[in-house]
Amino acid sequence: MQLPSRGEWARRTPFFYGWVVVFLGAFSMFATTPGQSDSFALFINFFIETFDWSRTFVSSLYSAATLAAGILMFLIGRLIDRIGSKAVAVLSALVLGTACMLLSFVVSPVMLFTGFFLARLSGKGALDLTSKTFAPQWFLSRRALAVMLVGLGGSLGGMVFPLVNNYLIVTYGWRIAYRILAGGLWVLYVPVMLLLMINRPEDVGLKPHGKLPLHEKNDGKETSVSEPAFRQAQAVRTSAFWILTFVVFQSSMVGTGVILHFVSILGMGGFTMGFAAGVMGLKTLVSVLTAVLAGLVLDRIRRHHVVLAVTCLMQVASFSMLAFMRSATMVYLYAVIGGMAGGIAVICIGVLKPNLFGRRYLGGILGVTAALNVVGSAIGPIVFGAAFDALGGYREVILITATLPLLAGMLSFFVRTPRPRPDATA
Repeated sequence: MQLPSRGEWARRTPFFYGWVVVFLGAFSMFATTPGQSDSFALFINFFIETFDWSRTFVSSLYSAATLAAGILMFLIGRLIDRIGSKAVAVLSALVLGTACMLLSFVVSPVMLFTGFFLARLSGKGALDLTSKTFAPQWFLSRRALAVMLVGLGGSLGGMVFPLVNNYLIVTYGWRIAYRILAGGLWVLYVPVMLLLMINRPEDVGLKPHGKLPLHEKNDGKETSVSEPAFRQAQAVRTSAFWILTFVVFQSSMVGTGVILHFVSILGMGGFTMGFAAGVMGLKTLVSVLTAVLAGLVLDRIRRHHVVLAVTCLMQVASFSMLAFMRSATMVYLYAVIGGMAGGIAVICIGVLKPNLFGRRYLGGILGVTAALNVVGSAIGPIVFGAAFDALGGYREVILITATLPLLAGMLSFFVRTPRPRPDATA
């Protein structure tokens, strides 16, 4: 008896198969966490203490590895357009598991750099980027809801992994903890993706969900138009692309700098690693709850760029709380305000990019933003680490870098629907 094909499964499901793809996107975002700064934050002090390396040295290895990974993201985006999100996601998970296994055997700076590089390339970079292409390919309307549900996977990972990592490290040691993470990626994630993932609805004779969203013209009026299909070279010639990319870049730079050194930052205020892990989990929980609300509401709002501007200003407020930390209350306020800002911003960016530039070449377009996202996450840790070694604290660097989200918020008000230039080629 012949088993039904994956396409037949998709067509026979009593609901739109895109919701299965949304679940897989959320699962993929969750699986990126071992390569994210939220996870490394619990391991960074053990690298420093085990090998008696300075914070600046370890931060430099992390930043250099992240920067090298970021450069390759320009190619990853185009690879997604050529071979599909599914293949790139599976390959990324295999590499991320390998990175975790390598980090568990670290005995030298070269091994640490290589582990950092592979983890950042696959987790922070390729798998994260691939996950963000799933929902936009399957949904035209209700994109905000679909993007929100995918983002919940990353938020859940950010909430759970600090606590899980803390438990694994305390119970088994940091080396065994990394091996457990590797096994989870290889045994759980990869088989599920191979079995269930479908790149595009057109691949199995289906159509994307819903109708095209309204677009705002430069005169402020809204109109329904055909789906845009910007190539990468066309998108990068628009101001809207660079404003959105700068929002992502600065958030990654400042946010990663804070998160990677978060245990140290709170340690200067007399707080323990366990407390820091709990605050990281609280921030992610707030981000999850806010993202849920944003996903339900933003499909009914057309001026997403205005909402994005507000989130950048909230980001400034959250960093101010951390810079002038005097009590646990201020730390909690940082987590709540920052979590709200992050939860809304990720939905706004996830909806604006496909709405403005279309689905056809989305991988290549997101690849450019992802590259600068990773570059930002490379710069932040070294800046914060160097500031600590030079000044003995973090307040000054937090306040200076907080000017970046302020600028991003001001620029976000100027995002408008772009018009493609036919002379641009990919």
